[in-house]
Amino acid sequence: MTIDAGLRDSCEIQLGFPHHGVETASDHLRAVADFMDREGLAAEMYLGGPMVAALEAKIAGLLGKPAAMWCPTGTMAQGIAARIHAGATGCKSIQLHPTSHLELHEERGYHFAHGLDATLIGEWSSPLGADDLQPAAACAFIELPQRHNGGALPSWEALQAIKARARALDLPLHLDGARLWSIRPFYDDRSYAGICEGFASVYVSLYKDIGALGGAVLAGEADFIAEARLWMARLGGRIVSPVPMVPDALRLIDRRLELMPAFVQRARALAAALSGIDGVAVTPDPPHVNMLHLRVPCDAATAGRARDEAARQTSVWLGNRFWDLEGGAVCSLEITAGEALLGISDTRLAEAVSVLARHVAGAAIRPGQTAEA
Repeated sequence: MTIDAGLRDSCEIQLGFPHHGVETASDHLRAVADFMDREGLAAEMYLGGPMVAALEAKIAGLLGKPAAMWCPTGTMAQGIAARIHAGATGCKSIQLHPTSHLELHEERGYHFAHGLDATLIGEWSSPLGADDLQPAAACAFIELPQRHNGGALPSWEALQAIKARARALDLPLHLDGARLWSIRPFYDDRSYAGICEGFASVYVSLYKDIGALGGAVLAGEADFIAEARLWMARLGGRIVSPVPMVPDALRLIDRRLELMPAFVQRARALAAALSGIDGVAVTPDPPHVNMLHLRVPCDAATAGRARDEAARQTSVWLGNRFWDLEGGAVCSLEITAGEALLGISDTRLAEAVSVLARHVAGAAIRPGQTAEA
């Protein structure tokens, strides 16, 4: 889908990534440099210095795991996790939900880079459940929250049942926690460590909800992480310098985690404001995390044109991309609450969504029909 960058940039309000406000690249880099100066952080080589170690130790502690490894990308981190579990179990098949990032957005790297196959388990529209897990696999990937269901989560009881079923099957669980940071409110403010208990390995992103310039962390047992470091080097991930990604994560993580409950509440308030608009649906309603999907009954191209019309009429840019993964009858717009959304009124956003919905409804009218027909 082609984006009219001029129209987007002319809007007073812009949703979409980055979720914490539009900041120039040079301003972001200056903020990292200022932080390094204040904290006395110096250059490090090949991910072996105290700055990387501090970030790894911090996140290992948050997740309740003995060790952690910073990695340039989540795609690399999760491929490494799958490969290590396959080596340990002697099985070359992993279990994935149909909406898994590994299946939809990574060009099947688990197969072409790591020699693995995948069995898809569960239903597209629902989070994985205990009964979906199958025996004889290297590991099962559990995504918390599940992005393409609008950030949906299993209940706490359902999550414990998944862990129990995996133990009974002797099936390692890997937690795809790209957006893990937002799930504590849904689970009654249980700790990240408590939520991650029972998972053999955990991946978290540092750029999605935290807003750092990039990077991911893979956590697990000490021997698992020692092997992961070897694979990261073999795959070209042992980069010459961790700057600016690692110090940026250190700069932002405490602040964004402190604000995460407010982000979740903001998403729920927005969902309440939008759920009454004819022609769109909010999923889940209410949201489980700081994300929601706005489902529109049309193909992505039609939705894109409707978004542009809403932008012209209201000066609100609702987002860059409509997911068209379930066929042309419906598409989804992802809205994530970060610092940027905290200062935007529901009225402005609801007005823009109403224009979008009317445009979609008008596009569905056949030639010769009227809206009343």
